[in-house]
Order: sequence, then structure tokens, then C-alpha cells
Amino acid sequence: MQKREWYPLDNAANIYPVIQNSRWTSMFRYMAALTAPANIDALQRALDKMRPRFPTFYMRLRSGIFWHYLEQTDTAAAVETDTLYPCPPAFAGELPFRIKAYRNRIAGEFSHLICDGGGAMKFFSTLLAQYYREQGIAVPTGGNILALDEAPDPEEKENAFPRFARQGARVTRSETRAYKVRGTALMPGMCCVTTGRLSVAAVLDKAHAYKVSITEYLTATLVYVLYELQKADHPQGMLKPVKVSVPVNLRKYYPSKTLRNFSQYLNPGIDPSLGDFTFQETLAQTHHYFHFMFTEKNLNARLSINVNAENNPVLRVIPLFIKRLGIRLVYELTGETAYTSVLSNVGALELPDEIRPFVTRCDLMLKTARRNAVECGVLSCDDALSITFTRVIAEPYVERMFFRKLVQDGLHVFVESNQL
Repeated sequence: MQKREWYPLDNAANIYPVIQNSRWTSMFRYMAALTAPANIDALQRALDKMRPRFPTFYMRLRSGIFWHYLEQTDTAAAVETDTLYPCPPAFAGELPFRIKAYRNRIAGEFSHLICDGGGAMKFFSTLLAQYYREQGIAVPTGGNILALDEAPDPEEKENAFPRFARQGARVTRSETRAYKVRGTALMPGMCCVTTGRLSVAAVLDKAHAYKVSITEYLTATLVYVLYELQKADHPQGMLKPVKVSVPVNLRKYYPSKTLRNFSQYLNPGIDPSLGDFTFQETLAQTHHYFHFMFTEKNLNARLSINVNAENNPVLRVIPLFIKRLGIRLVYELTGETAYTSVLSNVGALELPDEIRPFVTRCDLMLKTARRNAVECGVLSCDDALSITFTRVIAEPYVERMFFRKLVQDGLHVFVESNQL
């Protein structure tokens, strides 16, 4: 009998088995809208060929004496029919990803147990390429499209955090509690998804006019509308800091090929206790935060402190059931309390010329965190910039104010939603 491969959870994934439950999982979603209805048979044939090249995706979560780990599974991946409410909680024994199709769209939903947005983009891009090969189109490899006839690079399976961690990191995890958006909670499993589509060139021109990057511009816009919402909700009260958590792809700083998690999060924002903020002031503070905090040394200190804590010899021998209690307590005290929302900009999903005419747009959707009502995913494909808000409350104030602010800035936005 062949021994199954297994991997310890990487340093970013360790928290998710502790905090996920029957109402929430760590799923996020890529979606491609096509010019023709999805060919389910071709998609299934393409999916059947993915396993040998992406072994770290075909895993199941297991519990050991001291840590959770991932074990290779023989469970087959089958194309599912997409639903109105994406990223539902997973059942025990399911694969940590799903491939879905409905009408002219194909979607991949991925758990942070196995990968981040960078790893998932390679899987989804390679699947799209193979989907069109199954229909007779010669699609080259390169970039995010991996060759399915090649063996996986051992580095793709790596937990990259320990390789680049350094000793002696001295950075605090403590942050002030941030403002939380409140509203009428939707039924469990439901979420409202609103997507705004813009021209990449137009947004880039606007950001350059402000002398900032697209991510800085969009982050500052979200911070500002959350600040304005808090002022409207609490006209006489003390206002809390407004912070937006921004994931950072560490592959931009380190030469890693890993398909697993390799990201850090930073929380730019403003503190209204210092006084009233204009949008220009919010933008300036966000811009300088990015330049001051998004550096290799600062990011390394943050990843190193996590790695060094896990390597603590005392912590390593504590049984898992006790670790779970400690991790849950730390998360409840310091996890999502530090930020108001999330904005993840994974950049461009670059398609080869051979299939570009068949894909009209691509979206990134985040599943809202346990304590956050609204989150935002940003993805571009050619000149189409997709900004997708997901919320688990009935009130659409955040995305409405956000897109209105972009329109006030002179940008043209086409908005669509799954809200009934």
C-alpha cells in the first residue's frame, strides 16, 4: 500500500482549523465570465488532469497529537453547479477547493488551509488553459499557466515562511481596536455580492493624478467611506480607528515558488480621535503607511515572530487540544479586532492571446471574516478592473458609498449584484 503524503499546515494556515465552524470557512473565490456557456464535460476533463501537477490541493485536514496537518486524499474533484451564495462552509472530508460552473461562468473556490491568492491564481489559470485545450485550442504554458505534463517543483509544496524567517524579530502584534460595521445579519450561509467594473487605465490615471498606486487609492477610498459611515452612525460619540487589512504577497520580496500560503497582512488606516480627516489626508496617510510599512525588513519581522513562536520548544510539545484553546483566545482578543474590513488586490490575471477573446472578465471574491460584515476583493483582466464587495448584513452602505466616491472622482463604474 502506497504511503500517503502529508504536510504540516503552513504558518498562515494554522489558525483556520481553530476558528472555522459550520457557518464559516476560510474560502475565497476566483470567477471567469466567458463569451459562451460553460462546457461542463470539457471542464471536468480539464479538472481530472490537474491532480498530478497540483498535489497540495488534493488534501484533507487531519488532527495530530500536537498540530493539525494535511494528508493526501483519493477524493476526486467534480465540477459542481454554481449557486447564488458562493463559498458555503465545507463538510468534513471534502476537498479544500471546489470548481463550479453556471451558464457562462466558471469559478474556483479555495480554502486558505492550502493556498493564498497567488497559489490559487496559478491553479485557476492553468485550469482555464486546459479547459480550452480540451476544446481544440492550443494554449501555451508560461506565467501563471503551469505545464500539466511536468512534475511539480518540490519548492511548490514548501512552507516558505521558515526558510526566510530571521532570528531576533522584535515587533508587537498589539494594535488598537478598530471600528466595526454593524447591520442586520443575514441568514447563515447567505451573503450579498456586489461587483463594480471599471477601466484599469482610467483608475491608473486617477491614482497617478494623486501620485499613488491603484492599491493605495482604493484602500484610502475604502478607509474614507468607512470613516464617513462611522461618523454618520455615531454623530455624538467617540470614534474608533478605521483600518483596512491589506494582504501582501511575499513572493514579491522573496524568490519562492510555493503554491501554499505566503502572505502577510498590514492594516493602514486613520485615527479619528486626532481630528477630522479629509479624503486627501486619508490618501496621504495611506500612501506613507504603505511606503513605511511595506518593506522587506518590516514584513520579515512579522513573519519571523510567527515562525519563531511556532518553533518554541515548549509550545511544540503542548497537546493540540490545549493549543486550540490558546489560539482561539488569542484570535478573539487580537485577530479581527484590529481592522474594520479587508481589501485584497491580487493584481492581474494574465491570459494568453489564444484564449483572451473568450473571457470577458474575472472577479475575486472574499468570504467575509467571522467578525467583519464587509470585505473587498480586487482583480484585473486586460483593461477590466473588478472590485467585488461581499457582506453578510442587509445594509449596502459601504459598497454604495465606495462606488459613489469613485464616480465623484470622475470614474465610470458599472455595478451588478446578486442581491434579490
